[in-house]
Amino acid sequence: MKFSNPLSLDVFELVLFLVEFSPYIIGGLAVLFVLAVGPLESIAGTKQKSYRKKISVALILPALILAIVASVILASWEDAYVRGYEIFKYPSLRAKLENYIETGNDDLHDILESDKYAPTFGLYEARYLMRDLLRHTVFHTNDHNEGNIDEGYNKGNDWFKATLGETMMYTSGLYPEGTETLKEAQDYKIDYVADAIELKPGMSVLDIGCGWTYLANRLTEKHGANVTGITLSKEQLAYGTELNAKNSAKILLQDAMQLKERDDLPEEGYDRITSLEMAEHVGIRRYQEFLTMVHGMMKDDGVFYFQVAGLRRAWRFEDLTWGLFMGEHVFPGADASCPLGWISTQVERAGFEIQRVHNMGSHYSKTLDHWLDNWHANKQYIEGKYGAVAYRRWEVFLAWSVRAARQGSSTLFMLTLTKAGEERRRIESQNHLVPKDVPKAGANRFL
Repeated sequence: MKFSNPLSLDVFELVLFLVEFSPYIIGGLAVLFVLAVGPLESIAGTKQKSYRKKISVALILPALILAIVASVILASWEDAYVRGYEIFKYPSLRAKLENYIETGNDDLHDILESDKYAPTFGLYEARYLMRDLLRHTVFHTNDHNEGNIDEGYNKGNDWFKATLGETMMYTSGLYPEGTETLKEAQDYKIDYVADAIELKPGMSVLDIGCGWTYLANRLTEKHGANVTGITLSKEQLAYGTELNAKNSAKILLQDAMQLKERDDLPEEGYDRITSLEMAEHVGIRRYQEFLTMVHGMMKDDGVFYFQVAGLRRAWRFEDLTWGLFMGEHVFPGADASCPLGWISTQVERAGFEIQRVHNMGSHYSKTLDHWLDNWHANKQYIEGKYGAVAYRRWEVFLAWSVRAARQGSSTLFMLTLTKAGEERRRIESQNHLVPKDVPKAGANRFL
């Protein structure tokens, strides 16, 4: 969706550009600020004109940000009106959901699916953007990564057990038949990953963002790999260490962006690297830094499986309001959920070649629906320990995300990557990944 803004550009494209290249933009403005001097008419006049120019330069970026926010607010209201929402009769979708979280009034399913409440951009969204945009998105330091962990992953292992079930996998499952249980879907996903990277017993695997380590556990015990998993969460480390106490998997507490500083990793690199829905936390600004690091840590004939929770390019305003809710309450700092075109540009720029990519957002919706069922089943326990408001806020996250992944507001990209220029590896991967089980010509696959 495109709408007018001060620069006549798509706002999504503009924001991606500003964030990705923010250090250069800020540096350029700093140079302009220093060089902003007036004509040498008089000493007093020169100083006065110089100050005016410096103020004008200093206001460029804040003015641009305010203009973008204002244009999104106005465009969201215009869009809602055109789509037939009664915007003066009902509150916005976010306001209605916040009221549900605080009071428990009304039916959550009706709020989300009735189309009575417009996904307009309002006070909640503007406040979050202005408060956290620069801190989490433009700068995105290592300290920010560590600071975001408690909110994102250290709520308590019982909290996540009540959501994720026995596997404790916080990534999408795959449902080839559509009738799989949550555990079956997660097991299938892990076996799909092993197949995609052509994993063989004895291979070294680095799993970046290993979570509660179910993937590392299954790749080790079922597929015979030598897995090293890294996490920045102390609770995940403790859980994963216990889960893998009787196998060879090694779980490390480590910020992924500082991984190469370790001296206990193999100098020759890893045979295979996996990263499932972790790179969103890297941030737009540091995405290229992360991918370049991964490229350097993988053997030349290696394979990288890269799973990303992304967004659709033809966005709608509900995508934006949902994403800002997620950033504020579920995944702080995870600003690198982006469209496939942007992701593919980044991986190719880092020296990878894409051998296969799938879009499986509807399977994420099924996974989230299973998580929502788990959450409802554990309502009494969670409310008793954490309170009703905390329970309902997480319920909104899950229910709204079921809808978002179902309709395409968010989605799931599954990429199989090799190093560009490695001819033998690309041939082997393409021979392995060639589409199989294609119906023969003339056959009716529906009979």
